[in-house]
Amino acid sequence: MSSIYLRLSFFKPFIKYGIVGAFTALIYFSLMWILDVFFGFPYFIVITLAYLIATIFHFLSSKYFTFNVSEGFFYRQIKRYFIMLIFNYLITLLIVTICVKIFYLSPYLGVCFSVLITMFLGFILGRFWIFESKKEVL
Repeated sequence: MSSIYLRLSFFKPFIKYGIVGAFTALIYFSLMWILDVFFGFPYFIVITLAYLIATIFHFLSSKYFTFNVSEGFFYRQIKRYFIMLIFNYLITLLIVTICVKIFYLSPYLGVCFSVLITMFLGFILGRFWIFESKKEVL
């Protein structure tokens, strides 16, 4: 019985993390479209604003919905989340570069491969490092 509980305690947040990721992507691409089509902003402003808003949504959703962490350490969590973003970005660049330069694949395909890795890594870091609860630290 406890084995089933342990598996569910891992997979339930993982499913929530996937849902949050899907909504984050929806927000990101919707905002890009709105800012481009209706406001006509230059692409670098479109990408920057959409990314910023989507990232804020992802952080807050991960904190309160996925990992259900409402206690303190907010600034430490933000710093760790930012470190994870940089780390995932570097992994994405590495994977895309390998796909393009070594395997002559599309950079879009490289991004798709990198999402698989950075999603899993983001979940593990979020669960056990960024949004660790006091119960887990003790």
